[in-house]
Amino acid sequence: MKLTIKRQTLLKMLNYANQAIPAKSAENQFLNFLIIVTAEKVSIVASDGTLSTKVEQAAKDEKGGEVILNEEDGMIQVPAKYLLDIVSKLGGDVVTLNMVDTNYLNISDDATNFNLVTKDGREYPDIDLNIPEGSQGFSVPLKDLRKLFETTAYAVATKGPKEIYYGINVSVRNGKLYFLTTDSYRMARYAVEAKGGEENISFTCPVKALSMVSNIDVDSGCTIYLDEQRALFSAGGILISTRLLRGDFPDAERLIPPQFPYSVTVETSEFLAAADRVKIISSAEDKNSQVRLTVSRANGVVLYAKSTNYGNSEEVLRKATYVLSEGEEVFEIGFNVDFAIEAVKALKSDRFTFVFSAPTRMFMVKNDDPENIQIITPIRISSF
Repeated sequence: MKLTIKRQTLLKMLNYANQAIPAKSAENQFLNFLIIVTAEKVSIVASDGTLSTKVEQAAKDEKGGEVILNEEDGMIQVPAKYLLDIVSKLGGDVVTLNMVDTNYLNISDDATNFNLVTKDGREYPDIDLNIPEGSQGFSVPLKDLRKLFETTAYAVATKGPKEIYYGINVSVRNGKLYFLTTDSYRMARYAVEAKGGEENISFTCPVKALSMVSNIDVDSGCTIYLDEQRALFSAGGILISTRLLRGDFPDAERLIPPQFPYSVTVETSEFLAAADRVKIISSAEDKNSQVRLTVSRANGVVLYAKSTNYGNSEEVLRKATYVLSEGEEVFEIGFNVDFAIEAVKALKSDRFTFVFSAPTRMFMVKNDDPENIQIITPIRISSF
């Protein structure tokens, strides 16, 4: 095997494929890149056993410029960490990978030489990067997938017993594509129009796979293929295959109270600045960054945090407007301020509104987009 290629092109391929390489693995070969060279293209395969990717590059780029300058067919396994480090630090514009014998790969530019111990590419574990049989697939613009991911991924669970919450629920119904996430303390949902393609689909995909999809650096469509056990994403010369997560995802519609008699509308910049100051105290102890939001006819809207050992903090949201039920003078609710900050940022708007049904029920953070749903579970404020 031999490959002479533009260094920046190879580096971009390696950086992308490296997202699928695990930090550690019982299967040592998953710590390697599988490099496949043919007369038509070069492919780099990486996998952690449940998520796999293949990054392909043709001999010429989309503008017709030569990218692969020389090649000899073959395949080889190379330690991912060291190949990526070497290529990123070479000084030349062109790099050559040359298999000098059955166990060594020479990596060189016009001034530097490395020899890496390798393994036979034919010994790489079998991974499935084929289109699932019988799946027609449906296409979604990558820009829409990025927006869906950026708006919802923050609410994916990072700990807890329910594996299903470690993923993003993807569904297509009534002409819309939905992303839905929860960690059982909060929920985020967003939707975009789904033009054509399959309807009434629902699957839950590990967040890592959709993170990789959102990182594909092209402005094209992404085709999604499904079977009962896995999803395959194809876009811009990249394939990503991942197993699906099993279980029932909660229904966002059932969690939204029918009425919201209390609300607070505030400028995003004012709230984020105030929350950042108040949380200096709320995060001083392991109390889930608790804050209390008080709405009163006498004092307006106030954020408050308290620490037994460090003191307290208070911030008046002077530009905020509010709605209280007729006859009520005060409404108070406690919540994790970090959750609120992330939800507000996900709205990506200059102003937003907290809407409440009761101090002990889930509340929403919303803007003018009805498809952008951010739900947070309150915290009891008896300790304040």
